[in-house]
Amino acid sequence: MELEVNMSNSKTKKIFFISECLLNQNIRAYGVGNMKGSGSVADIVDLLKINDIGFSVVPCPEIPYEGLKRFACGKSHYNNEKYRAICSDLAGQFIERYKLYIDDNYKIGGFICVNGSPSCACDYCYDGEDGHTKCMEPGVFVEEIQKKLKKENLSLNFIGVRIKELDSVLEKIKNSISKL
Repeated sequence: MELEVNMSNSKTKKIFFISECLLNQNIRAYGVGNMKGSGSVADIVDLLKINDIGFSVVPCPEIPYEGLKRFACGKSHYNNEKYRAICSDLAGQFIERYKLYIDDNYKIGGFICVNGSPSCACDYCYDGEDGHTKCMEPGVFVEEIQKKLKKENLSLNFIGVRIKELDSVLEKIKNSISKL
């Protein structure tokens, strides 16, 4: 049986990548507060929906490493060979998906990730003995994605979400949408 493909212009072919924990807060580590109220999750999804923009979920690398029963910690906890191998594998899958979208002429607004995370932060993460020392560097997973992007000569806009910075995050997303 042959597959018929509808090549009509019903798709907007505009997309953002988004961290899994922004859509499913049940996977966040114990000790990490969920985003409450109308919160960033609903506001971000609503912003994408009203602009007819799809999103592709980027899986959390902490789950295959430690499972769901894990506690909040700093970047140094994940900065090891085993975890980097998991991140590198997931980053490779991410890049392959990214290239599929590019090859099908999608416009990609960026990767909406989680600032503060030891894995998915793009602007700053936390580290130190207590996991509360702010470091102006990306998380381990984002570092692995950035390595693969550089190797493939690709670029991607990273937009870090932090609940206390929601207004500026929404502005960054709107700005990215306007460029699609």
